[in-house]
Amino acid sequence: MTQKKICPRLIEVALPIREISAESVRDKSLRHGHISTLHLWWARRPLPASRAVVFASLVPDPDDPWCPEEFHKAVERLLKTNVPSQLCYYNRGRDVIRDKDPYRPYDELPDTLRNRILMFIAKWSPESLAFDKGKRPKPPKPAELLDDRSLVKWETSDPENPRGREILQVAQELIKIAHDGKLPTVLDPFAGGGAIPLEAGRLGCEPIANEYNPVAYLILRATCEFPQKYGKPGKRKVLLDEFGKTIEKEIDIPNVLLYDVEKWANWILERAREKIGNLYPEGQDGKPVVAYLWARTTPCTNPTCRAEIPLLGRLILCSKQNKKTAIELCLDKNTKRVLFQIVRGNAIRLTEGTMKNRGNAQCPFCEQITPVADIRLAGQGGRMGQQLVAVITNSPNGKDYRAIEPIDLQAFEDAVINGVELPAEPILPEITSQSEEENISNSTGIRVHLYGLKTWGSLFNRRQLVAMMAFADLVHQAAERMSNECNNEEYVNSVRVYLALWVSRIAQRLNNQCSWLQDLEAVAHPFSMQKISMVWDYPEVNPLSGSTGSGQQQLDMILRVIRHESTNSPHSRVQFADASHLPNKDESINMIVTDPPYFDAIAFADLSDYFYVWLKRCLGDFFPEILTTPLTPKSEEAAALKHRHSGNSERADNHFRAKLSSAFSEAHRVTGAKGVISVMFAHQSTKAWTALIQTLFSSSLGVNASWPIDTERPNAAVD
Repeated sequence: MTQKKICPRLIEVALPIREISAESVRDKSLRHGHISTLHLWWARRPLPASRAVVFASLVPDPDDPWCPEEFHKAVERLLKTNVPSQLCYYNRGRDVIRDKDPYRPYDELPDTLRNRILMFIAKWSPESLAFDKGKRPKPPKPAELLDDRSLVKWETSDPENPRGREILQVAQELIKIAHDGKLPTVLDPFAGGGAIPLEAGRLGCEPIANEYNPVAYLILRATCEFPQKYGKPGKRKVLLDEFGKTIEKEIDIPNVLLYDVEKWANWILERAREKIGNLYPEGQDGKPVVAYLWARTTPCTNPTCRAEIPLLGRLILCSKQNKKTAIELCLDKNTKRVLFQIVRGNAIRLTEGTMKNRGNAQCPFCEQITPVADIRLAGQGGRMGQQLVAVITNSPNGKDYRAIEPIDLQAFEDAVINGVELPAEPILPEITSQSEEENISNSTGIRVHLYGLKTWGSLFNRRQLVAMMAFADLVHQAAERMSNECNNEEYVNSVRVYLALWVSRIAQRLNNQCSWLQDLEAVAHPFSMQKISMVWDYPEVNPLSGSTGSGQQQLDMILRVIRHESTNSPHSRVQFADASHLPNKDESINMIVTDPPYFDAIAFADLSDYFYVWLKRCLGDFFPEILTTPLTPKSEEAAALKHRHSGNSERADNHFRAKLSSAFSEAHRVTGAKGVISVMFAHQSTKAWTALIQTLFSSSLGVNASWPIDTERPNAAVD
């Protein structure tokens, strides 16, 4: 009996790598509505690469002789002979440019159906092709690198873009035909930030997102379950003014999830202003406060001096042309106290602060250097303080700066006397519970404990803690009110998750490890390099200001994601499970696409503890099944982190290999012999790649093809 041959999947044969890479790099700079702005998660895969890999893994190669005839005909019809009219033109500004054959291959390529489906996935724009041929003097903008009819392009996912909806419909039809009219099930066992299951749903599949980390689990539900499930039209009762009277009226709402999240977040903001608004008073100039700039202080180690050194990296507050502003140190030699004033333009004489190379500090009084080792000892001994340096305000012309006034000092004192719980959960308990010294190898990139900051609560000053606790308490109050107004507890919980993620986002910029960006006049959070490094001077944002880092700004980012992802796509089924023990049945999954952990590159669980302590305070009563442990679970995390194994790198390596091997064995079990597993792996270490390949082989899996896709901006920090 002759065995029937199986047509290879497109991903096993070809991919438009350069085009996908270009859009993937662009993806890292997209913000409005992009899922990366819902909540921080590290190393989230680019949406273009995820969409391309899922699609190319689900469809056969149309040029293969064993390609199903029905699929072959569908590609010819949809991408050649009968292209939908919506795709036969594109726009450049106000101009409409007709193009009846958008997926014809490049001039140097033969016109085959394989090349047409590759052009459908990603094709260079006419502007890019003209530039390459020397017919255009300047390269096109990033948004114009690819043809507007490309599947992987960001604009294709916009639910308000009719051309994008048509492209996705073509992709969905091709996938459905490739699977005998059924919707394939796609599982990501390491779903993380949700790019892969989100794109699987966008392509019309039945996506399953699996996660072990509770923070990622909540992000997943808010990314690829709730918007698609609840972001629908409905009715809501609102108060309206009619003929001088306030009446309650039921009106049509285009997106009830969007409406309710915005409504209850604003309700929380209003109550927060009543509760803590007095802690952020205006100064004599009447300008609202955006942020307070603080400097940590440490004793000078010169025994004849012992002044308190304000630890300042740079004295510049704003480096913009025609707006240069800086701090000037004023030394009171009698009291050995440093005061500060604001100087501008040509009056700026000094820009370098007291912090020198390698974390050493120079005393402004005696000019002696205090070594970083002594600064660490001061922090561990409770002798490191902080001092207000300047106030950042809002003005009609943008940000402005002023000196500290008594009202600013009094407001902080008012916060200090406000009794508030200090989150006592430890940072890196395997390390900080040992001794003052770091005697276990630390491969996490978290270093603040070396300066005495050993609990997550220590990363907030007292006013920040008062504000954070107020927001967390108000989430509970809002949740209680919502339950009284709506009897659908599952839906109410979805709104609660967004409110908690919003508070978690506020915490991302309301802490004492943020930085002030002088060139942008904005607040940078401490996680941009997948670690938490010690910061000497930091901006304390006013969460009620509506400006950089505020609650309103964080809410706007979340609302844009909800709006963008409120589509008719199938929503994901989100599982809370270890990838090496999947709850799915044997051979129940058509395909797995996943981005497994990166050996020892990112300490996901340790970093996510920062957010976990706040999410637990907001949602612990509503999601006890995932928020029961004091910190995120770590013992079964697939990572080669030495500090979890008493500094033993070999044991850490073996743990990672064992977990990954078990996960791939589970992937093999749930997909069966006919299933396809596509792995996206972004690691530069040869050791990590060796571990990946060996675990694939040990799980009885083979490698059919590999493709190098650029997914990061050069020299860019991950946001």
